[in-house]
Amino acid sequence: MKEYFENKVAVITGAASGIGLGMTEHLLKRGAMAVFMGDINQENLTRESERLNLLFPGKVFTVLADVTKLEQVGELITKAEAFDGHLDFVFNNAGVGLTLPTEKITFEMWKTAIDINLMGVIYGTYTAIPIMREQGFGHIINTASIAGRIPIPYQAVYAATKSAVISMTESLQYELKADGLQFSILCPGNVITSIFQGLAAPPADAITVDEAMDYAFQEIEHKSLVIIFPQSMRDIDVLYRENLPEFEKVVYSLAAERRENYRTKGTYY
Repeated sequence: MKEYFENKVAVITGAASGIGLGMTEHLLKRGAMAVFMGDINQENLTRESERLNLLFPGKVFTVLADVTKLEQVGELITKAEAFDGHLDFVFNNAGVGLTLPTEKITFEMWKTAIDINLMGVIYGTYTAIPIMREQGFGHIINTASIAGRIPIPYQAVYAATKSAVISMTESLQYELKADGLQFSILCPGNVITSIFQGLAAPPADAITVDEAMDYAFQEIEHKSLVIIFPQSMRDIDVLYRENLPEFEKVVYSLAAERRENYRTKGTYY
């Protein structure tokens, strides 16, 4: 179903690194007409867009975009729509992680996480919806996390923002399907990005960005609503819903491990 992405115009936030860069590359490989890369890091944006434009001339465009600023997200989306008169995909991907003991969390951290992980997705989603309703089609893909699906110790702030993204997106799917809109939610677990820099090795279940995007794009093509990866995260998601006592054993063990790591090393890993 490669044709699902052929000759389409797409927007991606957080597009210059990690999963967002993987999204950009996979859209281009699948024949997208134009990909508008939004990112807050100008250096990464310039480097990666120049590299990709050598491979896919005339198909990569950049907009410096801070997703906490509605006007900047709006500029990114309106530029994409103006390119060929249609807006086919919006990937609201930009986000920030936060894994800390509760006693170290400040209200400023709460605000930052909400502004980036939730409000950034809201800005992209609700700016794109009127355009897509008017044209009668469009697919919005919002990046959440497995932490928004299952309770993860030491990630209460992060989980709160990501679960809100999931609930909002699910609600919009059922509301706007009749208007031609499609929604998907990406719920990653361990994917090998810069988040694991400094570790001797990434977690045993971690997969590469390319592997993650191969799976995610297959599911997007099939218009799946909730997309969880890697397989280990799909397994634990099922465990949470079908065998809570066994799930709790796993998560209390994780909490104990992280507690000890913070006590002895000052970090959760």
